Amino acid sequence: MRQTHPEAPAATAAFAALLQQTQRPLYAYLRGLMADQEQAHDLVQDVFCDAWRAARQSAPPFDADSDAAGQRRWLFRVAHHKAVSALRHRSVIRWESLDIPGESDEAPDHAAPFEDQIAESQAIHAALASLALEEAACLLLNVVQGFTSAEIAQIIGVSQQTCKKRLARAKQRLRAAYFAQNTGREESQP
Repeated sequence: MRQTHPEAPAATAAFAALLQQTQRPLYAYLRGLMADQEQAHDLVQDVFCDAWRAARQSAPPFDADSDAAGQRRWLFRVAHHKAVSALRHRSVIRWESLDIPGESDEAPDHAAPFEDQIAESQAIHAALASLALEEAACLLLNVVQGFTSAEIAQIIGVSQQTCKKRLARAKQRLRAAYFAQNTGREESQP
Protein backbone atom coordinates (compact mmCIF):
# COMPACT_ATOMS: atom_id res chain seq x y z
CA MET A 1 0.00 0.00 0.00
CA ARG A 2 1.35 3.38 -1.01
CA GLN A 3 1.74 5.99 1.70
CA THR A 4 0.93 9.59 0.97
CA HIS A 5 2.97 12.45 2.21
CA PRO A 6 1.19 14.42 4.96
CA GLU A 7 1.48 17.61 2.87
CA ALA A 8 0.01 15.96 -0.26
CA PRO A 9 -3.41 17.67 -0.07
CA ALA A 10 -1.73 21.06 0.41
CA ALA A 11 0.66 20.38 -2.46
CA THR A 12 -2.22 19.30 -4.69
CA ALA A 13 -4.16 22.44 -3.82
CA ALA A 14 -1.11 24.61 -4.51
CA PHE A 15 -0.63 22.92 -7.87
CA ALA A 16 -4.31 23.39 -8.72
CA ALA A 17 -3.99 27.09 -7.88
CA LEU A 18 -0.89 27.36 -10.08
CA LEU A 19 -2.76 25.68 -12.92
CA GLN A 20 -5.71 28.04 -12.48
CA GLN A 21 -3.47 31.12 -12.50
CA THR A 22 -1.22 30.20 -15.41
CA GLN A 23 -3.33 28.10 -17.77
CA ARG A 24 -4.77 31.01 -19.77
CA PRO A 25 -1.50 32.98 -19.96
CA LEU A 26 0.36 29.87 -21.13
CA TYR A 27 -2.30 29.19 -23.73
CA ALA A 28 -2.19 32.80 -24.94
CA TYR A 29 1.60 32.62 -25.27
CA LEU A 30 1.54 29.32 -27.14
CA ARG A 31 -1.38 30.40 -29.31
CA GLY A 32 0.63 33.45 -30.35
CA LEU A 33 3.62 31.32 -31.29
CA MET A 34 1.83 28.37 -32.84
CA ALA A 35 -1.04 30.11 -34.67
CA ASP A 36 -2.97 26.88 -34.12
CA GLN A 37 -5.55 26.73 -31.37
CA GLU A 38 -5.61 22.94 -30.98
CA GLN A 39 -1.86 22.55 -30.92
CA ALA A 40 -1.60 25.34 -28.34
CA HIS A 41 -4.11 23.50 -26.11
CA ASP A 42 -2.16 20.25 -26.52
CA LEU A 43 1.12 21.92 -25.62
CA VAL A 44 -0.39 23.54 -22.51
CA GLN A 45 -1.55 20.11 -21.42
CA ASP A 46 1.94 18.69 -22.04
CA VAL A 47 3.50 21.50 -20.00
CA PHE A 48 1.23 20.80 -17.04
CA CYS A 49 1.91 17.07 -17.26
CA ASP A 50 5.64 17.84 -17.00
CA ALA A 51 4.96 20.25 -14.14
CA TRP A 52 2.85 17.68 -12.28
CA ARG A 53 5.63 15.09 -12.58
CA ALA A 54 8.17 17.63 -11.29
CA ALA A 55 5.85 18.64 -8.43
CA ARG A 56 5.24 15.00 -7.42
CA GLN A 57 9.01 14.51 -7.21
CA SER A 58 9.51 17.83 -5.38
CA ALA A 59 11.95 18.83 -8.10
CA PRO A 60 12.89 22.50 -8.45
CA PRO A 61 11.06 24.83 -8.78
CA PHE A 62 8.35 22.75 -7.09
CA ASP A 63 10.35 22.00 -3.97
CA ALA A 64 9.97 23.49 -0.50
CA ASP A 65 12.20 26.47 -1.36
CA SER A 66 10.25 27.45 -4.48
CA ASP A 67 8.38 30.63 -5.18
CA ALA A 68 5.45 31.33 -7.50
CA ALA A 69 7.53 33.53 -9.83
CA GLY A 70 10.11 30.77 -10.31
CA GLN A 71 7.38 28.24 -11.02
CA ARG A 72 5.78 30.57 -13.57
CA ARG A 73 9.14 31.13 -15.34
CA TRP A 74 9.70 27.36 -15.38
CA LEU A 75 6.27 26.77 -16.96
CA PHE A 76 6.93 29.35 -19.68
CA ARG A 77 10.45 27.96 -20.30
CA VAL A 78 9.01 24.45 -20.79
CA ALA A 79 6.22 25.88 -22.99
CA HIS A 80 8.78 27.75 -25.09
CA HIS A 81 10.89 24.63 -25.63
CA LYS A 82 7.83 22.56 -26.52
CA ALA A 83 6.71 25.23 -29.03
CA VAL A 84 10.14 25.35 -30.65
CA SER A 85 10.17 21.56 -30.92
CA ALA A 86 6.64 21.47 -32.36
CA LEU A 87 7.45 24.14 -34.92
CA ARG A 88 10.54 22.22 -36.03
CA HIS A 89 8.39 19.14 -36.57
CA ARG A 90 5.48 20.98 -38.14
CA SER A 91 6.51 20.01 -41.65
CA VAL A 92 6.39 16.35 -40.64
CA ILE A 93 3.14 16.37 -38.66
CA ARG A 94 -0.10 17.88 -39.88
CA TRP A 95 -2.44 18.83 -37.04
CA GLU A 96 -6.18 18.45 -37.59
CA SER A 97 -8.84 19.79 -35.29
CA LEU A 98 -11.47 17.38 -34.04
CA ASP A 99 -13.79 20.22 -33.05
CA ILE A 100 -16.60 21.58 -35.16
CA PRO A 101 -15.24 24.44 -37.30
CA GLY A 102 -15.95 27.83 -35.81
CA GLU A 103 -16.66 26.42 -32.35
CA SER A 104 -14.55 28.00 -29.63
CA ASP A 105 -14.50 27.88 -25.85
CA GLU A 106 -13.24 31.45 -25.61
CA ALA A 107 -15.71 34.10 -24.52
CA PRO A 108 -16.40 36.74 -27.16
CA ASP A 109 -15.39 40.33 -26.56
CA HIS A 110 -18.41 42.56 -27.08
CA ALA A 111 -16.45 45.82 -27.08
CA ALA A 112 -16.24 45.97 -30.90
CA PRO A 113 -18.44 44.65 -33.71
CA PHE A 114 -17.81 41.01 -34.55
CA GLU A 115 -16.43 41.76 -38.03
CA ASP A 116 -13.93 44.25 -36.63
CA GLN A 117 -12.80 41.75 -33.98
CA ILE A 118 -12.17 39.09 -36.62
CA ALA A 119 -10.28 41.47 -38.90
CA GLU A 120 -8.20 42.81 -36.02
CA SER A 121 -7.42 39.32 -34.72
CA GLN A 122 -6.37 38.15 -38.18
CA ALA A 123 -4.17 41.21 -38.65
CA ILE A 124 -2.42 40.67 -35.31
CA HIS A 125 -1.91 36.94 -35.92
CA ALA A 126 -0.59 37.57 -39.44
CA ALA A 127 1.77 40.26 -38.15
CA LEU A 128 2.99 37.93 -35.37
CA ALA A 129 3.47 35.13 -37.90
CA SER A 130 5.75 37.42 -39.92
CA LEU A 131 8.17 37.65 -36.99
CA ALA A 132 10.97 35.19 -36.35
CA LEU A 133 10.11 32.72 -33.57
CA GLU A 134 12.67 34.25 -31.19
CA GLU A 135 11.27 37.74 -31.72
CA ALA A 136 7.65 36.63 -31.34
CA ALA A 137 8.53 34.76 -28.14
CA CYS A 138 10.21 37.82 -26.61
CA LEU A 139 7.35 40.08 -27.62
CA LEU A 140 4.60 37.79 -26.30
CA LEU A 141 6.41 37.12 -23.03
CA ASN A 142 6.98 40.84 -22.44
CA VAL A 143 3.87 42.56 -23.74
CA VAL A 144 1.24 39.91 -23.07
CA GLN A 145 2.67 38.04 -20.07
CA GLY A 146 4.50 40.91 -18.35
CA PHE A 147 7.90 39.25 -17.97
CA THR A 148 10.98 41.47 -17.70
CA SER A 149 13.83 41.12 -20.16
CA ALA A 150 15.88 39.34 -17.47
CA GLU A 151 13.09 36.80 -16.92
CA ILE A 152 12.60 36.33 -20.67
CA ALA A 153 16.32 35.71 -21.06
CA GLN A 154 16.07 32.92 -18.48
CA ILE A 155 12.98 31.44 -20.13
CA ILE A 156 14.33 31.27 -23.67
CA GLY A 157 17.97 30.73 -22.76
CA VAL A 158 19.71 33.84 -24.10
CA SER A 159 21.57 36.78 -22.57
CA GLN A 160 19.61 39.75 -21.30
CA GLN A 161 21.28 41.98 -23.91
CA THR A 162 20.19 39.63 -26.72
CA CYS A 163 16.69 39.56 -25.29
CA LYS A 164 16.48 43.36 -25.23
CA LYS A 165 17.64 43.56 -28.85
CA ARG A 166 15.13 40.92 -29.96
CA LEU A 167 12.35 42.67 -28.09
CA ALA A 168 13.10 46.06 -29.66
CA ARG A 169 13.39 44.50 -33.12
CA ALA A 170 10.16 42.53 -32.62
CA LYS A 171 8.19 45.63 -31.64
CA GLN A 172 9.50 47.51 -34.65
CA ARG A 173 8.79 44.66 -37.08
CA LEU A 174 5.35 43.90 -35.61
CA ARG A 175 4.38 47.55 -35.94
CA ALA A 176 5.56 47.64 -39.58
CA ALA A 177 3.82 44.35 -40.48
CA TYR A 178 0.60 45.39 -38.76
CA PHE A 179 0.47 48.78 -40.51
CA ALA A 180 1.32 47.19 -43.85
CA GLN A 181 -1.61 44.80 -43.45
CA ASN A 182 -4.01 47.50 -42.33
CA THR A 183 -2.99 49.74 -45.22
CA GLY A 184 -3.60 46.87 -47.65
CA ARG A 185 -6.95 46.06 -46.04
CA GLU A 186 -8.13 49.69 -46.17
CA GLU A 187 -7.14 49.99 -49.83
CA SER A 188 -9.10 46.85 -50.77
CA GLN A 189 -12.32 48.07 -49.11
CA PRO A 190 -14.80 49.94 -51.40
